[in-house]
This record gives sequence, C-alpha cells and structure tokens, in this order.
Amino acid sequence: MTTLALLALPTTARAQGLLLPGGGAAHLSMGGASTATPVDSIGALYWNPAAIGRLGRSEVSVGGAFLYPNFYLESSAPGPFGLRSGRTRSDSGVAPTSNVGIVYQPEESPLTYGLALNTLGGGGVNFPGDVGNPILSGIGPLGNVQGPIAASMTMLQLAPTAAYKVTDRLILGVGPTVTIAFTSFDPAFFGTPDDANGDGIGQFPTGAHSRPFWGGGVRAGLVYSVTDRLDVGFGYTSPQWFETWTYNARTELGLPRTLTLNATLPAIYSWGVGYQATERLLLTTDLRYVDYANSELFGTPIPQGGLGWRGVFVAAVGSRYQVTDRAALSLGYVYNDNPIPAVGTLFNTQSPLITQHTIAVGGTATLTDAITASLGYAYGFQNSITGPVREATGIGARLETDVHLLTFTLQYRFGGCCSRCRPATTADWDCPPAGYPPAYPAASGTAGSNQASDSSYQRIGG
Repeated sequence: MTTLALLALPTTARAQGLLLPGGGAAHLSMGGASTATPVDSIGALYWNPAAIGRLGRSEVSVGGAFLYPNFYLESSAPGPFGLRSGRTRSDSGVAPTSNVGIVYQPEESPLTYGLALNTLGGGGVNFPGDVGNPILSGIGPLGNVQGPIAASMTMLQLAPTAAYKVTDRLILGVGPTVTIAFTSFDPAFFGTPDDANGDGIGQFPTGAHSRPFWGGGVRAGLVYSVTDRLDVGFGYTSPQWFETWTYNARTELGLPRTLTLNATLPAIYSWGVGYQATERLLLTTDLRYVDYANSELFGTPIPQGGLGWRGVFVAAVGSRYQVTDRAALSLGYVYNDNPIPAVGTLFNTQSPLITQHTIAVGGTATLTDAITASLGYAYGFQNSITGPVREATGIGARLETDVHLLTFTLQYRFGGCCSRCRPATTADWDCPPAGYPPAYPAASGTAGSNQASDSSYQRIGG
C-alpha cells in the first residue's frame, strides 16, 4: 500500500459516517432512536438486541429507502496561466436500501427471538472526467491518471438475536452478526500507480473484479424499565472483522495483478431512553459512539495507507404521536460528528460521508388490526469540507454533499401478546392494532387507564 494512493470508500450512507441512521420509515422517522424503545421489529433489532423483548409482540416488518444524493467535488491547482479550479457533480443516481425485521414472541415465555437483514449502507459516487477540474482531469495533480472517479458499495448484515426477560423490568439480549460487502473502486487508490509501459505517467489500477467479502461479529444489550413509562437501554456491536478483500486487476501491459485490502467495520456503543409521555405521545432519544478511530482502514492514519477517520458521537431524538386510533405521525432528528479530517479530503473523494444534520418525518396508517404501513421523508442537510492535499503543495480539494431519502415500512403482526412480558413502554397493552402507540397502566388501576393489571393482556390472531 502506498501513502499516495489510498482507498476512499464509496458513499454508502448519509449520516453517522458509514452507517445509515435507521431502517425504514417507522424507524428512521423517529431519528432511528430505538435503543430502549422500538416501534417496529426493524427498530427493535437495529441497535440493541435486547429491545426485541420490549416489543411485546410477534411481528414481521419490511422496509427500506430510496436515496438521492448530491455530491460535488471541487479542486484547485496551480497552472501555467495561473490557478486552475473546477467543480463537478457526481452522477450517483438513486440508491435503494432494504430492511427486514422478524420478531417472534412465544406466549407465556420469557424468551424472544429475532432475525434482521439490513442494508448497512448502499450507493456510491460517479464523478466524470473533467479537464477543468484538476483532480478529475486526465492526469491529476499528483502526476498520475486519476479521473474519472467512481466507487460503489453495498453492505448487508444478517443478525439472528435472542432476548431473555430476567425480571419484570430487565431484559438481556445477544446474537451474532454476519456481514457481506459488495465493493467496486475505479480507480483503486489503495493500489500503487502502475507505469508498466514506461511512459512516465502512472495509472491507478481498477478494483472492480472481486467476489462478495464475508465478515462477522457479535452484539449484546439490555433494556431496563425504570417505571411503567420510562425505559433505558444499552447496546453494543463489536467490530465486524472481514476476510481480506482481494481484487483481480491488470497492469498497463495487460499482465495480471492482485490487489488486497484489510478492513473492519467499527464497534458501536448505543445508549437510549424511551418515555411514554401520554397515552398517545412517545418520546425517544439515543446517544451513540461509533469507533472509527480504532477500526482497520477507516481509523488507520493517512501516512500509513488508511483514511484517517475519527470516532464520532451521534445524538438522535424522536417523537411519535397517535393522532387517531388508525393514524400516527413521527418526527426525528439526528446529529453526528464529521469523521473525515480536512487534511484527508482528496483521499475521501470516493467517500464524502460528511452529513452532520438529518431531519426525518413520517406517517403511519393502520390498514387492518394486523397490518400497518408507513411512509417517510428524510433530508441530510448540506455540508462541506475543505482541505489541502498532503502530497502536492498548492493543491486543495473541497467536498460538498446533501441527500434526500424516501422511506417506507410495512408491518404485519401475528400470534398473540406475551402475558409474561409486562412491557413498560413499547408493547401493546390489551393488544391494540399493530402500530398503535404503547399505552401505560394508570397508578393503582385508576380511571383513564387502558390497562388494569398485568393479567389483562388479551390474545388476538393466531
């Protein structure tokens, strides 16, 4: 690996660095804040494996998003007639993501089982060659052929999960993760520039000929009900350790060449609080730390061939209000640090993951007693980063990005309620239709409560 040619991963997400902040409309429209209080099975499985035990019902949720990003790359370099500069937009198109969450809650059992299949990130950049933009011109500012620049990546994660109700208020969860990465890089900046034909102009190889790469890790977490209205939760996801990424490439003379890359996804620490303010209003908040600084490749310093990313803190808040028995509205907001240092701008041209503020809204409609549908919209506000090019004096680069997301979720609840689960804030008292907000028991069975005692759960469906 060379200090002049570093990998820059494609834009697979628009917040929290590499990671999407949530999955589907029901989850993302609350800012993805579900560590303590999930509103659907996707959210229950996303950050904290113990949260499935707080859902209090069996459910299948299918969701996803369509991402439409705007990425711009601007660079400047000295030329024979003064400073050259140009600004170019990436033709990234629309990138789909998908989420599936399955939670099975056996009746009269303290155990809950879950299975998630999530797109951790999906998309890419596609900057055309631009003779007016030094970085994207035929021969870039480092004397090597660089433009055009493109990259794509899709990361899928399978997460089987089990949660156990230790006491009436404490739930523990654990499960393994299996992660699959589909990647393509052109140029492959992690490969040494090649001058096999001896013309004095190096050319980066292409990292497009590869197979899926497999990795894995573990997750653990807990949820504790402080009161009947207040839950707190903690979730931990270990680093995702991958096999070596290997690409089949060729030299300028057409001879075979092999490229390799070592990478891990970062560890994630999530804390959450969920509060059922009224019968119809649910409030949630999450605080997260994503440890890019200690992950291979992402946190590896730029001079050592890495991206030089920093660890990031994330704050997410969400609210859900049940307008009627059949309709709910949600609003969420996410803030996260920018993981990319200014000095690394050039080498992150394939990964402008610099969105820091995201707002999301959504609506949920109960179609039947067992089926609900949600639609949502999220916007990652424009952000930019500017920095010098370490290896070439007088050359600078600027990245700018914003993104639109259209989200959807379809929930199907099956089976009955768990009479032993005593959900505090996120399950369905008396099993109202799927998607109805969690209610709470009034103190000492006072009037106005829609739950008199733990024994009054009613079984519906199969």
